[in-house]
Amino acid sequence: MFADVRNFTALSERTPVAELRRSLNVFFAAASDILVRNDALVDKFMGDAVMALFNAPIPQQRHREMAMQSAIELLERIERLGLNYQVGVGLNTGMAITGNVGAGEITDYTAIGDTVNIASRLSGLAPGGEILAGDSTCEDLIPALPTGWTCEKASVEVKGKERPLVACRVYKVNM
Repeated sequence: MFADVRNFTALSERTPVAELRRSLNVFFAAASDILVRNDALVDKFMGDAVMALFNAPIPQQRHREMAMQSAIELLERIERLGLNYQVGVGLNTGMAITGNVGAGEITDYTAIGDTVNIASRLSGLAPGGEILAGDSTCEDLIPALPTGWTCEKASVEVKGKERPLVACRVYKVNM
């Protein structure tokens, strides 16, 4: 899972740096709270984005459901907090390798592989307030979406891929 603040560069240009740091820390605290409660491993914070892993390092039976639930909870929490942020979320399910990556004394536990790259790319393509999830992630989850949320299948062009991918666009319905 990747969750990324939209238009952060423009936002940082017009926001005092102390306020920017405070609001970013509020975002990261909300994300961490939700992810840890849903048994995710918060892999890292990267500028204005967060990366989280499900099903690693400990296998989880319901990792797809927990990832989707976390993404929805995060988008709803950002709205309630009144942050001036639009966040796009990317989810993808598949094989990846996990372990320490780095050089010499400086390593970090993370996940790498095509599955992870696609999740990152989907996050970058997701409009603010929405989730783009790989088709295998959404399998069987659509009927279980919370009230007020819906899903549409979409064909998305992903940088580095020869063909478009099928993804699920998950978003809140204006009631």
